[in-house]
Amino acid sequence: MTTLADVLDVAGVPERIVHPAKERFVTVKLNGGGAIRRVIGAGKTPVPFTGYRVQTGQFIYSRIDARNGAFAIVPAELDGAVVSKDFPVFEIRRNRIDDRYLQHFFASGQLEQQIRARSRGATNRRRIKEDEFLGFPIALPPLPEQRRIATILDHADALRAKRRQVLAHLDALTQSIFNDMFASTPQHARLKDIGVDFVSGKNVIGTELDAHPTNRVMKVSAISSGTFVSSESKPMPSQYSPPESHRVQAGDILFGRASGSLDLLGATTVVRGEPEDLFLPDKVWRLVVRPQGPVEAPYVLGVLRSPETRAFIRHNASGAAGVRNIGKAKLLECTAPLPSLEHQREFANRLEAHQKLRERIEIAAHADDELFVSLQSRAFRGEL
Repeated sequence: MTTLADVLDVAGVPERIVHPAKERFVTVKLNGGGAIRRVIGAGKTPVPFTGYRVQTGQFIYSRIDARNGAFAIVPAELDGAVVSKDFPVFEIRRNRIDDRYLQHFFASGQLEQQIRARSRGATNRRRIKEDEFLGFPIALPPLPEQRRIATILDHADALRAKRRQVLAHLDALTQSIFNDMFASTPQHARLKDIGVDFVSGKNVIGTELDAHPTNRVMKVSAISSGTFVSSESKPMPSQYSPPESHRVQAGDILFGRASGSLDLLGATTVVRGEPEDLFLPDKVWRLVVRPQGPVEAPYVLGVLRSPETRAFIRHNASGAAGVRNIGKAKLLECTAPLPSLEHQREFANRLEAHQKLRERIEIAAHADDELFVSLQSRAFRGEL
């Protein structure tokens, strides 16, 4: 075990950035997402400042967001770009450490945990300066061993990526089937005119000292991935008695009417299994379709996932950048093809078959993730 000071050398040379409008800026994504070009909005170009100019292969991190995994090696496409002095710059001692091994170390989350332990306070936003950063420990086996470990982790990560790619292709195929079946349907109608409605829950939050022994409130994150995750929930106050209409049940089709991400606004999922004592929040709606009406619920799910409806939701979203919303009255103005019930049921059968396949792939993807996390943990304990 050694420290980061043995593998990284401070390399940032302060430079006066005189013409910021002509420069490319770099930022570092959280959770090991790497370095990317920072897009400067119109009218927000920084005034001249003193910062650093980075080079391909250098290591940078965010003093503010190191606790959230903001570490990266500068890629070739960002060579010569600039960062503020809140992004310290280092050269990597490649005679001591392999780049891929270093990247996997920072992606493992071990360093984040140590930084968070030192960042207690009112905001948890204490800057981690270079001297402190370089004092953090890192397991450093010989270079051949580092490369062997990095190769194992690369292969495991590639397997995870392929599994996620299969899920993405399957989702695209499902949507393609919907488009092929209904794109030429001549008759269209507004959702509110064909018996579609939504039931909202209530946002109540219990503390650990005042939590109901069994009842819990679902989080929006329970549906964000397109798959229902019942464990994504929060305590309900012990004194609150939710109406039975807010209870989440097997087969429910759920719709996220608010999200911090415009891309996730309008996420949908079908509840699988039998959730126990789980209730809707105000930001998640249950789809309700009028019995004996012109449309059935599985078909409406396809409508809600269609590119046209997704575009309608994005265009009509309200709220600030922090949280985007879609109002029920506005959503029900969205129009949809109105095919025959027979045609809808044919789609529902295909949708069900795809959903079952997706669930099997998700189980395998979850196993891949668990394996990768286990390998990461063992690698940096010297057990791999």
